[in-house]
Amino acid sequence: MSGSIELADSWEIVVADDVFHPAKPDESAWVETMWFAFMVPERRLLGYFYPVFRLNQKLQYGGVRIGEGDAELPWEIPIYHWEYYTPMQPDVDLRDFSLPGGMSVRCTSPGRRLELSYRSEELTLDLTFDALMRPLRSENTGPFTANGHLDQPGRVTGELVMHGERIAVDCLAMRDRGWGPRRDNGKVQMGYAYAIASDRSAFLSVSGTGRSGKDKVVSGFLMRDGVWAKMASGERVATRDERGRAIAFDIQAMDELGRELHAKGEVVSRWASHTAPGMLVWANLVRWSFDGHEVYGEDQDCWPPRKWRDYARDLRR
Repeated sequence: MSGSIELADSWEIVVADDVFHPAKPDESAWVETMWFAFMVPERRLLGYFYPVFRLNQKLQYGGVRIGEGDAELPWEIPIYHWEYYTPMQPDVDLRDFSLPGGMSVRCTSPGRRLELSYRSEELTLDLTFDALMRPLRSENTGPFTANGHLDQPGRVTGELVMHGERIAVDCLAMRDRGWGPRRDNGKVQMGYAYAIASDRSAFLSVSGTGRSGKDKVVSGFLMRDGVWAKMASGERVATRDERGRAIAFDIQAMDELGRELHAKGEVVSRWASHTAPGMLVWANLVRWSFDGHEVYGEDQDCWPPRKWRDYARDLRR
């Protein structure tokens, strides 16, 4: 594949978005990430495909995780295959690679189509991500200060064979690409919520929790009637159960065009992901209502583990 700069029409995508970015040589925490979500709502199934590379440390980690039904903890959900600090293979090309742990990615159209596969004793996975719209580009803004980040909705199709059972996948979900320093002692509490009805209707809300305890929308986008614009302001309110787990969400936001969004969501399943030492993510499969649509999406309820511990302990008193 050519390494030349290639624009993907009005989406402002370049080939450089799909390859490693120049890492600051003195930044040991520099990482590159590729994350893809997929879901089978009728099974209350939500999965992640997530390879991560620490370039300056020459390490790779990540894997595939799938939650389903009422299972919540890593040792309970059907698939939690997560490698830590595996030596990085030389000359990895993010547009076409296979890792020793069984993950493979092939980009067949820059910023448009990516083919994913995975092989293990418990799971085989073959999925294709076809982008539906331009990505949100969030360099040095919101929660991604000093980092680069892309968030892009797409259609995910293909098949899983999980514990011998064949499962078809055909859903609308999100992918992201991240690059920059990420330290293991993260202290950010945030929410990452999205729903996609079509290539003309979707939203992404990225919110950060301030000292007031309220989640202020700091990034995201609204696609309405085929018109895309960045989020400008708003608030995400989570309703929680007696253990602190989110059970419902209410998002009130406004985009840069002055259009208002009101989205309400109900959690239908969840599982806990300890993605990094400084990040606990409650991965929530959510039934969302917005702009007249009833669709499935996500809310990632992200906490520093120590802050979640203190919060959950206080609830038990």
